[in-house]
Amino acid sequence: MHLMLRKAGIIDDRIYQAISFLSRSNFLPFKFAGLADEDINIEIFENIFASKTSEIAKMIHLGLSNNHNTKTVLEIGTGSGWQTYILSTIYDRVYTIEIDEIAFDFTNKIFKNINNRIVSKLGDGKEGWIESAPYDAIYIDSCCDVISKNIYDQLNKDNGVLVYVKEFDKKQYFYSFSTNGNLSEVKSQFEVQRTRIN
Repeated sequence: MHLMLRKAGIIDDRIYQAISFLSRSNFLPFKFAGLADEDINIEIFENIFASKTSEIAKMIHLGLSNNHNTKTVLEIGTGSGWQTYILSTIYDRVYTIEIDEIAFDFTNKIFKNINNRIVSKLGDGKEGWIESAPYDAIYIDSCCDVISKNIYDQLNKDNGVLVYVKEFDKKQYFYSFSTNGNLSEVKSQFEVQRTRIN
């Protein structure tokens, strides 16, 4: 998988160190542990997925490519917590919101044994987490038709980046938006398949 990612232009060693240091099995219910090394999306609870490691790497790559600041990050949709952990090895503080109570309880127990960089909250992340803003980066790992203005307003005004999934020509791709530039969204080459939240 590492070779495939490098061929796709992902060269940040911090990402490779993170996905190599701790096994994905730590973020899966026991019955799915045997699938940890498979680069597949796994539905761990109803409509809650552990995303492919390769897709997580691509998403974080887009964020780091558009903004080198790594103090605070907001993740909307904790899921299995695997991406949250990877973010916590790169960013000083990770704020993550999960709307599903079962997934929230599952990941909260894991986070307590990992590090103290992760702050999690149970709730609807459509409006972000204004109390802890601004953020150097915001990651939304779901397909969004519309993103609230409040999300954009919570980005660091000097150099903030938003990475999300959007449909184009009946397919889903990672997109990025940066406050450092022409303030327009950029479609990546990375095609994905995510749950819709709108």
